[in-house]
Amino acid sequence: TQDGPSGVFNYGYRGLPPFNVFPTITEGAAYHHNGFTTAETLVFMNREKEIIPRLFKDWSVSPDGVTWTFKIQEGVQFHKGYGELDAEGVFWSMQVMGGESSRMAYNAHIRRIWGIGGDIHEGKEMTGVIDEGRTKILDKYTIEVNTGTPQYDALHFMAFVHVNIGSKKQIEDVGVESASKNIAATSSWEFMDHKGDQFTRWRAVEDHWRKTPEFAEMVWHHIPEESTRIANFQTGILTTMQMNLDSIPAVEGMDGIKLMRIPGGYAVGLSFFGNYYVGHGTPEHKERVPGYDPSLPWISGDPDPASDEWKTAAKVRTALSIAIDRELLAETLLAGEAVADPLPAYGYHLDKLPPEYRQWEFNPDKSKELLAEAGYPDGFKITMTPITGFAYPEVTAAIAQMWEVIGIKSVQQNMPYATFRPGIVTRTYNQAYQHTNVAVDPLDRWAIAFNSESGWNFGVDHPILRDLMKEAQGIVDPAARYKIMGDVAAFMYDNALAVGLYTQNLVLPLNGTESWYEHLNFAETRQATSFEYARNLNK
Repeated sequence: TQDGPSGVFNYGYRGLPPFNVFPTITEGAAYHHNGFTTAETLVFMNREKEIIPRLFKDWSVSPDGVTWTFKIQEGVQFHKGYGELDAEGVFWSMQVMGGESSRMAYNAHIRRIWGIGGDIHEGKEMTGVIDEGRTKILDKYTIEVNTGTPQYDALHFMAFVHVNIGSKKQIEDVGVESASKNIAATSSWEFMDHKGDQFTRWRAVEDHWRKTPEFAEMVWHHIPEESTRIANFQTGILTTMQMNLDSIPAVEGMDGIKLMRIPGGYAVGLSFFGNYYVGHGTPEHKERVPGYDPSLPWISGDPDPASDEWKTAAKVRTALSIAIDRELLAETLLAGEAVADPLPAYGYHLDKLPPEYRQWEFNPDKSKELLAEAGYPDGFKITMTPITGFAYPEVTAAIAQMWEVIGIKSVQQNMPYATFRPGIVTRTYNQAYQHTNVAVDPLDRWAIAFNSESGWNFGVDHPILRDLMKEAQGIVDPAARYKIMGDVAAFMYDNALAVGLYTQNLVLPLNGTESWYEHLNFAETRQATSFEYARNLNK
């Protein structure tokens, strides 16, 4: 047996995003690279959905549930010689991610829970720091966070892979742009290089404080074509790959091949973008949400759910939803590895929904009736964007055919997430979007996806939705919290603002390694994580 890391872990990836990972300049998808590989989270969610230590080695909370004290692991080193992680470094990273100019999805979470934020110039200085006195550095390895009022997700959100820690010293040394393309963080994998739409490469960190990988390098290869990924895997070039579920038969009969199955790995939903109503009627509204266009059939000119305009737009959205045969999608294109999902991220949480909201009927005839009542007997045109890498274009094409039956002409717009994401951040996109989310706890995602203050959004915000979710976030008891979430779900379902499609298993074929399922970060299951635990069976 060879000592130390050896060999290369080769991962076939549908579509690599640009490798810019600093929160104020990243296009978003690159955070998956950073969070899953180069950087580490402050805490971690295991497969029992328990929050366990990571960069925070332990913590305590005051009896009133408001003041948290976090202890940082000592001796954790940044890559590229940038020194030791300490409390100041954690505080700085949270300021950057929580800043007003941060593009990360969780910026509003950080401001809400930690009460801090900041803005980063294109140069080397940080300015515009917001400090409400709620977060304090007690000593080199201790941080105190006062959440103001109890928040159920004070720990949860720090397990999300996007919330990770970078080097302040590196930014001061080389500036944001240079550091973002050669980021220094603390994980078992040190970033080496990235070649556009070809590959991203890391090296193993030997004697890592937590876990040294068995593989010496890891390379993610940009291979958008399914058939090409399959061929590269079958010839032994790839260790694993992203794979459509209907490709399982092509690999599972190969000698020595194992499958790593992540049950309910991710959920796929459909949002009707442009439904922005927080601040409706104010001069700032149009500037904040330029995609709001009430001339579109699925967008109301009046935010009042009792108004005729609102009811008409809701009929249109409902018609689009019940024209989709979710069971057929799950059984055919998704090879039986999926379950129908009524609302985004609720597929494995149906017990938390009132019975009347646990499924959508499939009724094209009723769809036609609703469209006629809404004034669109001949249908209309809508663009649907599935994101390359997660939502299968084949599923989007099938939905387009189902909509054709009711007179809806759907244009399928395929593009990489990094290209599409700015339209979400700037609130300019106002068509249909087939998106993914994680099915751990719906409120974890809904609090971001339907928040008007988040850097990223599911194309929907409404004062009723906002107020209910803020109330739910402040309730620590799960049963009481989900009673409020039941009201949120009812509002979403009754108005079909964003609907679920399915929750599916994530299945990865393995060649020369074996499953490390028990080591995954279960706060993010849409892709594999924790590659440092992959065994090298060829050593």
